[in-house]
Amino acid sequence: MRTEARRQRVFLTFAAGDLALARPVTARLYASGGLTLDQGLTSEPFATVRGEIVRASLLTRLRRCTSALCLYGTRTLDDDWVRWTLETAAELKLPLLGAPLPGVDAKDVELFLTRLGAELVPLDGENIAARTREACRRPPSRALDAASLAETLYLMRHPLR
Repeated sequence: MRTEARRQRVFLTFAAGDLALARPVTARLYASGGLTLDQGLTSEPFATVRGEIVRASLLTRLRRCTSALCLYGTRTLDDDWVRWTLETAAELKLPLLGAPLPGVDAKDVELFLTRLGAELVPLDGENIAARTREACRRPPSRALDAASLAETLYLMRHPLR
């Protein structure tokens, strides 16, 4: 029970095209312990009504996570779901981590990740768990969003609502 309390809930994302490379890596991350992984892999078309439902579901799952981890490869920037997940996690002010898939050199993906504020880390379960715990100790700095503001105004019975 105690080990479960120390686990960090990490939202894991990677390009569907990199599944063959990511599958053994995710198995090692699960086995290393210290992390509870919530994977966000979908084959649904992005710009559809069904895609909107999937995005709403992923957003709910992202909000329950303490950080987001992108296993990046050469196909990462081509995947609309991965880019949306990373941009949404950044908007939610979740700590972002990026780890390269084995044998991958993707400087353009690293540039994209660092522009979002992601920390690039080695692909090691213990290191990822440690970096996640450290990031979660930092005081949260959640930005005020429109939904929170609207709810506050409604509860205050403000005339501008």
